[in-house]
Amino acid sequence: MLLDLTLTPNRSLDRRHAGWLVGAVGALFFIGGLRFLALGAWPILPFMAADLALLWWAFRASNAAGRGHERVVLDADALTLHRVSAQGAIRRFGFEPLWTRVQVEETPLGDAHVFLAARGRRVRVGSFLSAPERREVGATIAAALANYRTGSPSTSSIV
Repeated sequence: MLLDLTLTPNRSLDRRHAGWLVGAVGALFFIGGLRFLALGAWPILPFMAADLALLWWAFRASNAAGRGHERVVLDADALTLHRVSAQGAIRRFGFEPLWTRVQVEETPLGDAHVFLAARGRRVRVGSFLSAPERREVGATIAAALANYRTGSPSTSSIV
């Protein structure tokens, strides 16, 4: 196998630490809620509870989205992109390595998008990564394809 890259989304907090953060915010809201209750401003308490529930939901959704990933594999006869969604659905995109090009498109705002392109078909790679990470992944795939092409037999010598 000439290249085997697994690309995963970045997550700032794992599940355990997100639980600690939501618990700490809940404790602060509880203390603040007692103060509002003592002042007679009890209608604020449901909004604080809704804020805490939305924070918990956001971390849970972020953690669930982090289960998706992509895997780029270059072996002797194919370049394959395996895209696994957060729900576990797998899509495979196969490319002929001799014809495949890596296209890195820069945007005016400094972002970069990486595509694998071959024979009129383009597939985006690493859309969940940051722009510098996408540039690095594009360069890595391009270098592996260049290495593959120099090692493969040439058809120009066939008589």
